[in-house]
Amino acid sequence: MEDFKTQFADYLSRTCIPSNAPKEESDSLWREMDGLVQPNIPQKLYRFRSCSLDNFISLEQETIPVCIAGMFHDKYDSLVYVSKEHIYQLIDDVFDLGIVDQMYGTKEDEESVLSIVEEQYGKELAGALKTINSELPEEVREQVRSKEYLHSFLKGIEPIIQDHITYMQRDRVTKIACFTEDVRAKHMWDNYADGYSGFALEYDMKSFLNGGCETCPNIGTCDKAEKNYSHIFPVIYGDKRYDATENIVNIIFSNLLHKMGFPQMLLPIDQLLWFKSYLYKSRSYAQEAEWRMICHCPAMESSDYANISDRKSVKAIYYGPDIEERYKSHLRKVAQLRGLEEYDVSVDLDNPNFELKLTKL
Repeated sequence: MEDFKTQFADYLSRTCIPSNAPKEESDSLWREMDGLVQPNIPQKLYRFRSCSLDNFISLEQETIPVCIAGMFHDKYDSLVYVSKEHIYQLIDDVFDLGIVDQMYGTKEDEESVLSIVEEQYGKELAGALKTINSELPEEVREQVRSKEYLHSFLKGIEPIIQDHITYMQRDRVTKIACFTEDVRAKHMWDNYADGYSGFALEYDMKSFLNGGCETCPNIGTCDKAEKNYSHIFPVIYGDKRYDATENIVNIIFSNLLHKMGFPQMLLPIDQLLWFKSYLYKSRSYAQEAEWRMICHCPAMESSDYANISDRKSVKAIYYGPDIEERYKSHLRKVAQLRGLEEYDVSVDLDNPNFELKLTKL
């Protein structure tokens, strides 16, 4: 499993699927990622739950609760990194190479720069820049040719950059459910099941499958364009946040052009941006061995929380050592109605290892 996770981390770090990539190329890269992940999804994954009314109702109604990343305790969860220093350096390099002087110099120089822009980003952006230049008064053209002017402009959009850094935490279209690999994990019982007084659910993710409207509670009411895409991936643990500098800059620039009255366009961004943002996590959480189900659906954007069908993927329930009898009694009735296997979890006094004991009921 660790070899696969290393391969997956390497794949994400080296792979970019540009939004303007030809469909054949894009489809091929998606298939490559699916081919890497799908065979390695564990047969069994677990969620640790507290004894709350919401969790009881979810189990009874056969749903999986999902929420935005901002609801998680980790303040760095899904918080991407954008390097302002790198952006400033790029601008300095553009000036040092004389590109700005060319852009606002002779017509021949301008056409030379615009041809490079068209080659890299397409005719639409090159045309927009040409129109902007033609409408700029001469005094403004002179201002733009100074580094100080553009640095001042960038400081003005710092709040916009900050907003995009935290956007993934607030994105209501995308919601997440977290799973782990080991039902005996003591730290999971302690942190996510009310200190051993909750319960855990076992999911058969091979039967759940990924994606499609069948997982969406609004299947009968939402437009097919609002399809619920659900994917399951392992979390990547490390010491650095995901660096989204290039992608965020392109998104901001696209929005600025649109606000200036030009047609909505999107400079190339990595289609894996959203997955990468949600999957990079601090190494201090590595013991959680987390897998994330990422659901992307505009039909769910009215709240920070939502529920999707579990598609009968819940196969067993595990009762914590300190669960209250009244809660256990209720959960047992639900488990029997759903045909779930049941286990008691307890401290194993006869085992020399720090290992919880599972007893099938």
